[in-house]
Amino acid sequence: MRLLEKNHGEARAPHSARCARAAHARLGAAFSLALAGTLALYLCGGSFGLVPALAAEGSGSQGAGGTAASAASGATASAANDTPKEEVVYARLSAGGAVDSVYVVNVLKPTAAGSVTDFGSYNSVQNLTDASGIQQNGDAVTVDVAGDSLSYQGDLGAAALPWDVSVAYELDGKRVDAADLGGASGKLRITIATKKNASVDPAFFDNYLLQITVPFASDQAKDVSTEDGQIALAGSNTQVTFTGMPGKDGTYQVEAQVSDFSFAGVSFAAVPFSMGIETPDTTELVSGFRQLGDGVGQLKTGADGVASGAGSLASGVGQVAGGVNGLASGAGELAGGASGVASGAQGVASGASGLANGLTRYQDGLLAQAQAQRSQAEDIDGLQRELQVAIGAYTLTYQAVYQALVDAQVPPDQARQQALESNEVREAAQAIGAVVGRIGAASGSLGAAEALDGAASGIGSADNADSLLGGASALSAGASELATGANSLASGTSELASGANQAASGAGQLASGASELSSGAQQLASGTGTLYQEVQGMPDKVQQEIDAMMASYDKSDFKPVSFTSSKNTNVTLVQFVMSTDPIEAPTQEEPTVEEPEQGIWDRLLALFGLA
Repeated sequence: MRLLEKNHGEARAPHSARCARAAHARLGAAFSLALAGTLALYLCGGSFGLVPALAAEGSGSQGAGGTAASAASGATASAANDTPKEEVVYARLSAGGAVDSVYVVNVLKPTAAGSVTDFGSYNSVQNLTDASGIQQNGDAVTVDVAGDSLSYQGDLGAAALPWDVSVAYELDGKRVDAADLGGASGKLRITIATKKNASVDPAFFDNYLLQITVPFASDQAKDVSTEDGQIALAGSNTQVTFTGMPGKDGTYQVEAQVSDFSFAGVSFAAVPFSMGIETPDTTELVSGFRQLGDGVGQLKTGADGVASGAGSLASGVGQVAGGVNGLASGAGELAGGASGVASGAQGVASGASGLANGLTRYQDGLLAQAQAQRSQAEDIDGLQRELQVAIGAYTLTYQAVYQALVDAQVPPDQARQQALESNEVREAAQAIGAVVGRIGAASGSLGAAEALDGAASGIGSADNADSLLGGASALSAGASELATGANSLASGTSELASGANQAASGAGQLASGASELSSGAQQLASGTGTLYQEVQGMPDKVQQEIDAMMASYDKSDFKPVSFTSSKNTNVTLVQFVMSTDPIEAPTQEEPTVEEPEQGIWDRLLALFGLA
């Protein structure tokens, strides 16, 4: 923001008796303007030569009938003003943000002394530099400039501003009118909203930085807080400052615990946005995104491998599940056959001794085979438990490794991949494979069970009928023993069938999990493929976004335009200073103390100074 000290300072010097006559009116208006310019002072970080708000008295806006007035009388105003000039727009807003009054301080800077015609639809005008007169003819304002510059004030009434402003107040969570806040106490929230006014040239809204200041008297406010701005101490005030970016609507809130509240008002200052930003070197950043693309490509290759391996695992586990289901079915049939052997043996009434002796040896072998089958069934049951333990160990190991990676702030997708590739998880997976292989080997016992069933069913056939008849009694005794053994065989094969059914159930769960793993791996491969396609164009997109962002903050091509009239074609600076009405605590009148009436003696003492 440029300082106007030099341009406006001349307005402070007394000139003539006319200044004396206007002193009282100027003093009141100057107080209002000083309040409006508080934010401008803060933005500048130093002195801001505020021009007093000089009130026009009657027809005094025409001055003392100077040369400019005479020269312009009856003349046709020029079509444009190309004299260099600056405009400072001052606005008084209601406590709620509505526009009450607007006036403009125009600083004319001609290249040579002489008559200048400026433009603006003013209700009244007043010379702030000297006593020379000002001539108004419609929207043309003509004045003689004797020195390097001349400042004059033009009153625009309740003119529209580039920003629509609203200020809302809440006390202890309830909406209250500003008029009811003077002297109040409680939790105060102030909400300020600024929006684009479409009826005003958008050049100001789109190119101006809006600075908003909310001052609190430190002895009346504590616990001042905001999420939208900055809080700083400014003398005896706690000052909250918000910044509205060009072209953006904004909503800002501040809260404070207040007591006996009074308020100087919200101040706004708007200046052309200017930020010297050099275009950053994005080579390293863009290179990083290209490396990201390469890394995603490697991730895609790995994900495809995982998907292929998971598919093979699902296929193998499915075959194991099918074999274990067959084992369970065969064990059930074996149990049924053993029961049939026991029933048939009870009906054998005679036999030869040789046949009985051979049958005894056969029974011994059959018992041994049954024992072997029971042992095999127990082995399969144990393998089933080992398989469940191995699967549980794999799950816990993967979860532990994945959680450790997530705790180390590795992104979830990357953490899953790294967990699957870790040595611990791979070893757990290999353990599952080893148990599955042993179950497959054990499934061969199904053939032995079927052979045993065939042997048992052949008991009734013999090559030597004489030996069978001669050993009838032995056969009867042997048949009883055969029935006992067949019952034992039936019991054992039933246990084998139960264990095989459990193994089949676990194998089914394993197959289901392997199928889900395969599906997830396929999704991972598909997702990394899509990601790979997306990141290929990311470096160019990043560069485009950076260029667009830099362009949005580059206002170097902005050329100031006049707020008062498009006929002013050589404006070098326009800035705005706005403020809301203050909120004052009600005053308490002190009681009048009546002095006792003096008697004659008191008066005499007072006359001689003895009282």
